[in-house]
Amino acid sequence: MRERIALLAAAIVFGLLHLIPLFQGIANLVALPAYYAQLGIGEHTPWWLLVLGVALPPVAFTAALLIGRGRIISHRVALLLASLATVNALVLSAGALAPILLAFAAGA
Repeated sequence: MRERIALLAAAIVFGLLHLIPLFQGIANLVALPAYYAQLGIGEHTPWWLLVLGVALPPVAFTAALLIGRGRIISHRVALLLASLATVNALVLSAGALAPILLAFAAGA
């Protein structure tokens, strides 16, 4: 019983933590194309990365929960943590890509 409560608490906490990169991904999808257009690199907008930034948080969270089924709670938490780190890295890379695209557009 205690393990189930701990698992539910971990799933809720990590579920809420996965909402942060989801909202960042949505914000990037809305704001980055205009920002790139203002920099003059609008045609190089990485749409695949922006869509992935919105789709990956719920997919990664669900995958971590499904892969963790039948494992001990520490392994489940490790999977949820790895999923959260992956999602955050992707969302942050969308913003960090602007200088690279700017240099690419200037050289092209």
